[in-house]
Amino acid sequence: MAKNYKELQARMDPASRAENNRRVREELERMALEELRSAKQLTQTDMAEMLNVPQSSISRIEQRADMYLSTLRNYVHAMGGVLQIQAVFPDGGAVVISRFGDYEDQPYLVSARAESEGTYRLLARPFRHQGEALSTRAFKAAGFIKVLKVLHVPEAQIAAIREDLRNAGEVLIGGSVSGVDRVFSVPDLVSAGFEATGADHD
Repeated sequence: MAKNYKELQARMDPASRAENNRRVREELERMALEELRSAKQLTQTDMAEMLNVPQSSISRIEQRADMYLSTLRNYVHAMGGVLQIQAVFPDGGAVVISRFGDYEDQPYLVSARAESEGTYRLLARPFRHQGEALSTRAFKAAGFIKVLKVLHVPEAQIAAIREDLRNAGEVLIGGSVSGVDRVFSVPDLVSAGFEATGADHD
């Protein structure tokens, strides 16, 4: 009969237990995001629910070689971890880098665009600061509505946006030309599936 891992671990002497824990930590450090999620016994569906994004967003995050730090931070946080960025130097010194908030707190304006064949795309541009333009991939109506809900856009406003898009190619969300009353931060946008406009969209 197979023995429970915790029972086996309890029978180990302290040195063996410490060595086993060290090996587990080293193995976790080498894991890709997908392997790390599986090791935590979480599915892509679980992650999508915790981050309030479509499952396809989780798949894209796990397949990307590069991503925003806030995307990775939110992903790790959903698994119960804390993301730390460390600078390691040849002399053996190491420094944890923790100040990325100045960039991530910068405001963005978001607009919706009607595209071909009944699809929509959301675009984000920096508001009164330097920064990279962002956008979502193209969505059908159901996906478009879901992303707006992730951005906490009220139902009534979503209906108004869709109506306005019938008459205009692009509509500003949460603001107006004369006075903006709503802006979004990078973590808001990343959680809704925005990426740099230079990235590939499927």
